[in-house]
Amino acid sequence: MTKEQRMAISLLHARTKPYRYKVESAQRIIAKALDVSDSPYVALSGGKDSTVVFDLVACQYRVVPAIWSDDEYYLPETGQYIKRLQGRWHDVRQIRTNCKHAEFFETRGDFDSLQDYAKQQNFSLCFLGLRQEENSVRRTHLRKNGPLFFAKSEKMWHCNPIHDWTARDVWAYIDSNAVDYNHAYDKLCEIGIDIEYQRIGPLAVERVLGYGQIAILKKCWPDVYHKFLEKHPEAANYV
Repeated sequence: MTKEQRMAISLLHARTKPYRYKVESAQRIIAKALDVSDSPYVALSGGKDSTVVFDLVACQYRVVPAIWSDDEYYLPETGQYIKRLQGRWHDVRQIRTNCKHAEFFETRGDFDSLQDYAKQQNFSLCFLGLRQEENSVRRTHLRKNGPLFFAKSEKMWHCNPIHDWTARDVWAYIDSNAVDYNHAYDKLCEIGIDIEYQRIGPLAVERVLGYGQIAILKKCWPDVYHKFLEKHPEAANYV
């Protein structure tokens, strides 16, 4: 599917009642979350889902802070997207956290985790872009806890307003509202990856390495691939 084909389908889907119902439901969930906390932030990955959540929340809480952990390696389009947001918003923060992505890929940063940073900043509500459709783990988690719940281990509210959205719903929102997004997705469209399987995030995560993530990096972003391989030669085993 090309970018143009995706947009044509998205604009048609945005006119349907089920899609409009999901948008209205997400707006109600966000409003309810803001009623329980006046100190929110958006966990921004640079991907399409958190992009939609950021826009939805900003419509109700105009200057909501967004926090992006760069994971040391990221696509050039991701960096460009974050810079565009920083140029338009007052509070888009870039941090680096400690994280183990794969057996050969660890990130060392200034904070133990995004949650650790959020606690230090006294945030009490985190908006996330988790969706049930993505995988069975998230589906079980979201069905068990619902779209808004208090995470006792973090002592913080978690809100997932697009928990029941499909990838088509996400793109319908982006395309019908002309929301800026990470243009790395356009390259994924060019090489024929279906929207359900397009992923923007850390370059090496164990659960998706076997799905060809490194091979896609090599094909679409060879410069980033070779830079990554210099430090983590084990990644070549997944191409």
